[in-house]
Amino acid sequence: MPWPMAPGRRALAGFAMDSMFWLCMPAVFLFVCIDGHLLPADAVAPHLRIMMSLLLGLAVFRLTLSVAGVNAAAARAATALAAAALLALMLSYYLLTVIGLQSWGRVVSWDLIASYGAQAFRLAETLGISVPIAIGAAGLAYLALLVAAWIYLEHFDWAPLLRRKLSAPLTGLIALAGGTVCATELYHFLAAPPTRQSEPVSLTFYPTEGAWDFEGHAIDRLRATRFDAAEDSARRSYRPGSAVERRNVILIVVDALRPDRLGIYGYGRDTTPNLARLEKAGMMRKAASVRAACASSFCGLVSIGSSKFLHQFSRRPITLQETLRRNGYRTHMILSGDHTLFYNLKQVYGEVDSYFDARETQKIRYLNDDRLVLERLAAFPSWDGAPVMIQFHLMSAHLLGSRDPSSARYTPAANYLFVASRGHAVDGRPSEQVTNYYDNGVQQADAVIGEILDALGRKGYLQNSVVAITADHGEALGEHGLYQHANSVHEEVLRIPFMLISYGYQATGAFDGRVASQVDIAPTLLAEASIPLPATWKGKPLQQPAARNFLYFQERWEAGVFDLRDPANLWKYWTNLKTGEEFAFNLSLDPQERLNAIGQASLQQKRAWRAEVLAASAVGGKRRPGADPG
Repeated sequence: MPWPMAPGRRALAGFAMDSMFWLCMPAVFLFVCIDGHLLPADAVAPHLRIMMSLLLGLAVFRLTLSVAGVNAAAARAATALAAAALLALMLSYYLLTVIGLQSWGRVVSWDLIASYGAQAFRLAETLGISVPIAIGAAGLAYLALLVAAWIYLEHFDWAPLLRRKLSAPLTGLIALAGGTVCATELYHFLAAPPTRQSEPVSLTFYPTEGAWDFEGHAIDRLRATRFDAAEDSARRSYRPGSAVERRNVILIVVDALRPDRLGIYGYGRDTTPNLARLEKAGMMRKAASVRAACASSFCGLVSIGSSKFLHQFSRRPITLQETLRRNGYRTHMILSGDHTLFYNLKQVYGEVDSYFDARETQKIRYLNDDRLVLERLAAFPSWDGAPVMIQFHLMSAHLLGSRDPSSARYTPAANYLFVASRGHAVDGRPSEQVTNYYDNGVQQADAVIGEILDALGRKGYLQNSVVAITADHGEALGEHGLYQHANSVHEEVLRIPFMLISYGYQATGAFDGRVASQVDIAPTLLAEASIPLPATWKGKPLQQPAARNFLYFQERWEAGVFDLRDPANLWKYWTNLKTGEEFAFNLSLDPQERLNAIGQASLQQKRAWRAEVLAASAVGGKRRPGADPG
């Protein structure tokens, strides 16, 4: 279709039209991230600059084809192929980034993309995705982009117009200049990536250069620096105990495990037969009501290991592992999943005597397969009598965990990652196939725990030991219209189980049934071995009476407290730091959080709640992903 203007102006108008269409996808992406995920407006300009650099590179490619004398049809085909490839890459990246922001509040890193990309087939199998269908869908999507690019170029290809208007040397000079600009932009990105403006691509390739945050949660650097100093002071003043019991400490963390789905917590299905046998034998103490400090893995695991609420995190915490090592223990980590790349959890755990996560085997095995944990444990030597601490992490209950279809007890079942598999919740209860899928995972986790304990027993590690079983967070299965975790602060994602199992000794100090927190887990383990607590820990041993007024929690921009001051009425309050909305539930009367009772709370109550949340969220509040708080 001829354009009613001179060739030079038509070429310029064509590039302007290219730019307009090219930036449509980045504009939608940025709007979604800014509006829904608190990406700062500062990220807009540097991101559009990167996207325009890609378009400029494509323009240089088109001019190079023109100068090289490639015929019009071949040049158009090559341009369409290159444009479709770049658009497909852009679309894929945007989808992954939005998934990352939605799932754990942070821009996805290249390491995680490469880690899971190398296991794409195993991941698809776990999620119940047909690989041929997925490949076919991806191929069709690329073909659609290719056809769209071909049709567009058929009507608005400015490169031949420019070539007819200009001489070959001048066209080549323009292409060289454009290439120089692209190279300069690349150098600028590599030398000074715009991470401080929270530009997503830079945060993907340089995740450690962004602002210091925990899975999308803000940690004020000045306050954290003071916490670091306090940790260092406590580290210097800490003295190992003189009356240490020297019993082995075994910590098993099951990712995304809900207590109300465990048979030993009163669930109608027998999902925990192995744990039930231990309870029946009188070896188990259960905490009746424990809450996670957040609804995501990173801060959940840090809260367990450092006995801190989110707003109290330090970059150099005295961890459970460090404390036990200073009391003569050897410490070992045997973890399903990739903790090395997931926000560098490996570094947070601190120095240990041996470390294993599934990253070591990801080239040949799916990294979220708990059989890797069992195989690693099988290769462990028998106990030599020296006190040890072993921490396990299991993924069987997680929707990304590997499941053994042959052991599935409840059907029909479907992975609820996809909307099509979720069905419809009935009266706030999950659909049958979602319930079955999750319960099958819980049953598998119980079986893996049974095998872990059997292996430890055979190797002698349970002669005198305390075993703790807990979770990093809960899981939403359709309640309040939500699925998975890291997306709310409702009870289904904050409630976690916690139980102690005694081997080779008679336990003392029964749990008193109080509402407890994840931060109490490490102190409870140390108390079981008569080991003194670091001065900076915030948790309280559950074996000992303790009075506290509030427990804190936060997930992204929702921050709140459990008010423990009235034993007859457990109030839960939170506010949305983004919108200012307030929510309050009397869990003693409304455990399902069906009715927002903020209007029923007294002014005195609301003032106390707001003051507590303000003091905490001013430090730990969700800020814009990647933004520099310093």
